[in-house]
Amino acid sequence: MGFLDLPASLLAAIDNWMAPYLPAALRLILWAAIGAVVSMELYRLLSPQVRIAETKKALAETQRYVAGFDGEFHEAWPHLRRMMSLAFHRIGLVVPATLAASLPILAVIVWLGSQYGVAYPPPGQNVPVVVDGDFKGRWVHRAEETPHAVVMDRNGGAVADVPVSKPVPVIHKRQWWNMIIGNPAGYLDDDLPFNRIDISLPHQQVLAFGPAWLRRWEVIYFAAMIIIAFAFKSVRRIA
Repeated sequence: MGFLDLPASLLAAIDNWMAPYLPAALRLILWAAIGAVVSMELYRLLSPQVRIAETKKALAETQRYVAGFDGEFHEAWPHLRRMMSLAFHRIGLVVPATLAASLPILAVIVWLGSQYGVAYPPPGQNVPVVVDGDFKGRWVHRAEETPHAVVMDRNGGAVADVPVSKPVPVIHKRQWWNMIIGNPAGYLDDDLPFNRIDISLPHQQVLAFGPAWLRRWEVIYFAAMIIIAFAFKSVRRIA
């Protein structure tokens, strides 16, 4: 389990509690609203709002002056330099708080990817399995059994039988970045002669209409989050 996976069990419990009352699309919009509000409030609390507003105002004034300047370039250079200095200063003021405020949203996105991403097909249905190196993969899913991927060499001999305990599109050997984001299905053993298995599990369809890409959770969540975040920023007058 990675750092961003820590709240996953709590989020899943809340989502499962809401499931009988709200369809998946509305739950996604609710999660987008919660993530946007929490992140924007966290940014407001952690960022120097007064200094950001002052820098933003000074930058706007300098930009207007430069835009209307009608002299020689060497005369405009001090104002251009001030404009660039103010722009970089503003970035320096907002970046630390922005990074900290993004953590709640990142944690929700990681969890949503596993909760609303891919799903197991019905038992017996074929699923393409690709293994790196000179190996082949085969999907095996019988009723009331945990699905697994059988890895074979070029002659068809079995090399490994990897259980897929959670619906995930990739199983690989553990990497350093799994300290941040873990794989809910676990990892391949380090002594295996291959490093990665790609499993073409079907994507969950949140909406019942539109093209396939529109039916997935990402479009609903990110569209709602962006709209709500900008609206909340305006209402709260966050710099």
